[in-house]
Amino acid sequence: MAAVQARAETYESKLSEGRTLMAANQPERAAKAFRSASNMARENVEPLLLLAEAHRAAGNEGSAILALKEAEAMAPGDDPAIQKQIADLYLREGHVAEAITTLVALRDEKELSDSEILSLARLQARSGDADGAFKSLEPIQSQRPDDAGAKVVEAEILLIKGEELLAAKLMDRLIEENPGLIEARLLRVRYFLNSGYPEVAEQDISGIEGKDAKRPEVVLMHARILTRLAKHEEAAEALTQLVEENPDNIDALGQLAEAKLNLGKNTEALDLVEKVLRIRARYPRALFVRARVLEAQGDKAGAEENYNYALSADPHFAPALSHIWRMQQEAGLKSEAQETLQRLYKLGEASLEEKVALAQMYADSKSNLERGRKIVEELLQREPGNPKYVALKATLTPVPPKKKFTGPIILRGGRHR
Repeated sequence: MAAVQARAETYESKLSEGRTLMAANQPERAAKAFRSASNMARENVEPLLLLAEAHRAAGNEGSAILALKEAEAMAPGDDPAIQKQIADLYLREGHVAEAITTLVALRDEKELSDSEILSLARLQARSGDADGAFKSLEPIQSQRPDDAGAKVVEAEILLIKGEELLAAKLMDRLIEENPGLIEARLLRVRYFLNSGYPEVAEQDISGIEGKDAKRPEVVLMHARILTRLAKHEEAAEALTQLVEENPDNIDALGQLAEAKLNLGKNTEALDLVEKVLRIRARYPRALFVRARVLEAQGDKAGAEENYNYALSADPHFAPALSHIWRMQQEAGLKSEAQETLQRLYKLGEASLEEKVALAQMYADSKSNLERGRKIVEELLQREPGNPKYVALKATLTPVPPKKKFTGPIILRGGRHR
């Protein structure tokens, strides 16, 4: 019994040592401590999950996934809490497909809460699986057809599918019926912003008042709008206040780094980037800001590398996609640029300019003409008669081949006998 007790104490000591080392930003040493703890308690999955986190923080993505697989083998779907942790780590590592597979299995076993189901549906839609997203919503909508949270996700799925008018009507109805439904308001604000109407987006978000106006997600979206309007001082001021109130909010720190960069304060921006990366080694927005600094310095190879790092951490990170396709186009990589821009469009994050650019790419490459026409038709619904859109639609509309004449041929000048 003394030996068992001593072993248990050593196990807890190694876990504590690993956590202390993680807090001290020494993930490599922490990983060794967590591995020792795992070897002492092979029936316990906790040290393996912590080991995966340590490897992730150290940038050893492959080792992190191996640790996760080892943890999965010990808990093959029979512990929902562990499976949820694994799915979360998959997401943080950019392994979206694996995360979705894990969450869908939990959904089918009815082990997800409503909020987790909504998150899964969003994830599926952003991964291009709108049908799967609607299937995830079914349990909630069949029991509560007017569930506001599910309706917001439904509107987001419609936006991603390109059904903008249906989504807009649904968003307007939701906000009219539930003025305090911040999720619906933020979705509509994002729609206005991506559609090229930042002034309308700012007016809409300004309608959020009181405590809701100070919610981090509201401040972050407002800062995005201010940035689009080139009000960089105002964006930095709002984000600085948010960081003061929430010093560990890495989303706020990341956007503040970008705001500093937009103000030309590159050193301050990079200091914030390093601070964020010490908290989370592969945080997409920090890597994105570092890429922008490198691009401004003329280091295109370094910039592209960091944009791709950001996308490896989050394949859905729209700002990086928005820069990458332009770099690919400039380098003459037409098919790659089209594929990247297409990914951005499918996420529902393409700006008005980017939608036009994608439709033009389809016209130039004579591919996806139907999708290109759909994009232009949606643009024409907002701006009827726009000559640029009308001409682009004509280019995307194939001319039917002329029918060959198959009637009788009359030979003139012949003689009959």
